[in-house]
Amino acid sequence: MNRRQFISRSTALLAVSSIVGCQSGSPMNKGRIGIQLYSIKDELPKDFEGSLKKLSDLGYSSVEAYGFTEDNFFGRTMKELSDLVKDMGMTVSGSHIWTGATIVNTPQKEWDFWKSCAARMKSGDAQWAVLSSFPEANTLDDLKRVAEYFNRAGKICNDGGVKFAFHNHYDEFVEIDGEVILDFVIKNTDPELVFFQLDMGHVVNGGGDCLHYLREFPTRIPLWHASDFDLATRKYVEVGRGSVPYKALFDLPNTGGLQQLTVEQETDGDIFASCKEDFDYLKQFKWTKV
Repeated sequence: MNRRQFISRSTALLAVSSIVGCQSGSPMNKGRIGIQLYSIKDELPKDFEGSLKKLSDLGYSSVEAYGFTEDNFFGRTMKELSDLVKDMGMTVSGSHIWTGATIVNTPQKEWDFWKSCAARMKSGDAQWAVLSSFPEANTLDDLKRVAEYFNRAGKICNDGGVKFAFHNHYDEFVEIDGEVILDFVIKNTDPELVFFQLDMGHVVNGGGDCLHYLREFPTRIPLWHASDFDLATRKYVEVGRGSVPYKALFDLPNTGGLQQLTVEQETDGDIFASCKEDFDYLKQFKWTKV
């Protein structure tokens, strides 16, 4: 084969591969900014696929589902959701899980539930099963039981090939018997099995210090929820408009151990305009780029 024949054949092969690529779905979105689908909870029932496509068009590279207590998200299984967003150039990072989390005499069916959760996440190539509600705790003994519960759920998820994490709200920053709830649970759970998704806006709303957590526990908080809260107005706002010190957070050594960045927007008004503003603000940081 001479040089001209080689170039001609290579050009033909490239053309064929391009056609196949177009047929097999959209190219994956660049960047590292994901979004929690609870942000568009009011839009999904109106136009499920169209709403997801809008997020892809904004540039989001992954989505995080919510409420997967069964393998059903607006009529789609985790596998179906994953296939759908993959065709739009995105992946599913994981899901928030809602459960009562009984910490006293926990029944076997609850451990079976976490086993099924892990299998569900795995079916969609998702990495994270995120508990998004804190069990009721009033005493230090309760917090110890919560830590034990998290450890066991984490072990079950790990055995199932995914990772377990807990997502805070604003009420995990109060003290019980002199212990800040979130700090206690971080320090008393297995670092190999239990991780945390720090919701920045909720931290500020609860009186916590985002920088403190990322400096003190950099290996325990691989997940960030990019939200924002304005202390002056006591309202949730678009990312970059509130009191969360994002520039300082992204300047931390190794970006504070961040692995997965996920927007969660909880404002009124044009939600897609807010999601665009969030994305456009976050894309300035070096970490968010491929």
